[in-house]
Amino acid sequence: MTGPPIAGQTDGNRMRPAGHRHPIGNVSDVQTPEIDSETETAAAPTSLVERICSQRNSSWLVSLVVHLALLIALALMTFRLSGTQRGILIEGSSSKSGDQEQLPAVVTVPREANQNNLSEDVPTPAEIHQPNPAVSSTNLIAPQVPSPIDQSLLAELMIGGGTSTAQQNLYLDGGGMSARTPQGRKEYGDRFGATAASETAVENALRWLADHQRSDGSWSFDLQLSPCDGRCRNGRKANSDSPTPATAATGLALLTFLGAGYTTEVGPYKEVVSRGLYYLRSAAAESEYGYDWQQGGSMYGHGIALMAISEALGMTKRDERYDSDLLHYATKGAFFTEIAQHESGSWGYTPGSPGDTTLTGWQILSLVGAKKAGVQMRSTTFPKAKAFLMSVREQPEFQFGYRSPKAEPTTTAIALTLLMYLGQRPGHSVFDRAIDKLATDGPTLTNVYHDYYATMALHHARHQDWETWNTKLRDHLVRTQETEGHEAGSWHFKDKWGDVGGRLYTTAMCTLTLEVYYRYLPLYDEPPDFPL
Repeated sequence: MTGPPIAGQTDGNRMRPAGHRHPIGNVSDVQTPEIDSETETAAAPTSLVERICSQRNSSWLVSLVVHLALLIALALMTFRLSGTQRGILIEGSSSKSGDQEQLPAVVTVPREANQNNLSEDVPTPAEIHQPNPAVSSTNLIAPQVPSPIDQSLLAELMIGGGTSTAQQNLYLDGGGMSARTPQGRKEYGDRFGATAASETAVENALRWLADHQRSDGSWSFDLQLSPCDGRCRNGRKANSDSPTPATAATGLALLTFLGAGYTTEVGPYKEVVSRGLYYLRSAAAESEYGYDWQQGGSMYGHGIALMAISEALGMTKRDERYDSDLLHYATKGAFFTEIAQHESGSWGYTPGSPGDTTLTGWQILSLVGAKKAGVQMRSTTFPKAKAFLMSVREQPEFQFGYRSPKAEPTTTAIALTLLMYLGQRPGHSVFDRAIDKLATDGPTLTNVYHDYYATMALHHARHQDWETWNTKLRDHLVRTQETEGHEAGSWHFKDKWGDVGGRLYTTAMCTLTLEVYYRYLPLYDEPPDFPL
């Protein structure tokens, strides 16, 4: 989902109208009457006009008069153009009358986006969209019509790693957020396997997360800080050298509220979401190439923060119009992500460094969210990301490693999910075997990172063993959620990765897993009536 040009961005590739032939064809096609040579000599026309008139029959003259009349009539018309994302509305009025007549909306062919011509080199600051920072966050503006996907992009997104010649769409009908409503939660929860107990667990988790929001609107993995003040066990692992920025904690927490359909405008946590988004805006470090949410050198923080901003942007659109403040931050945040991509197609802990599957996963999903929300992307970003994923594939199967083709269960679950977002369709036998293996192996029940991505993969593929997988994991999470004291509503499992982020990280990931039924519509299910 390429995106629309942003208002104020210069388009260096203006569309030019296609050439057209003269209404009567080429002059050489016109047949002239035969003229006697003696008569021609005696009565040769003395002017160019007389010569032309002598060589054209009356039907040509009639055609000329008709066309001249039409041109004169058109010249007397005045036009006004207005538009939406769906097309251009032409309102015309005759110069002899003040009455206006509205013509039907005309859908235009989108112009080619600038990113198709962007250099692979680092861009200049002039390429960064610079909206007016004084614009109110409540001012809604409409992005322009999305541009067609570049053909070079499509060639990279083929079944089995890009060897097929069949074209596929990068962004599919599914995967939208339109089910994030009270009605959607009920309908899709019933359809895909939520229960009253699992929904209660979601609400209890959100209450715990809301109680742990800090006074500046942020969340922290370190539960020794206020407002928890150490009352919860299993906070951030002490003396860990793994970066755990507040932007990552805040982004994760916000994603759980957004996943349940709660925004700045809807639900019981309007103030919580507003304060969280305010913190992310204030924490954005403006660089030469966009907004940076790393906070101490972690692209984890940047990717997760951008994902929350992008989802908030997509969920608050109204009638094809968007929150200008969120659009501003999502655009410049996504631009920073693209610039930070390593030449291998991966993302590392710092911009431009070689990356791994886990870091790359957050960047891809955050860019997918931004893309769906209307942010313009470079045509090379997603193909390069897919090329990296395929470079860590342990062939001949679709099993994937961290930085090399040494396959691991967690990185395989991540890669399979990402590949579906990048156009990999179920039905390719090798890919399907990998999804089958996820289902057969079952959830780990302690590694929430693996179980979250594997749940996403099985949900999007609408796998035949979904009910078995879901029942086991869902009921385990309901059963293990804390129910007493200050920890009530939270989770923590002993796990080397879960220990790094601690209880807040584990609680957020478990909540997102229990929201899977309605958080995203399946990529390969029947599209909804009103996809977002």
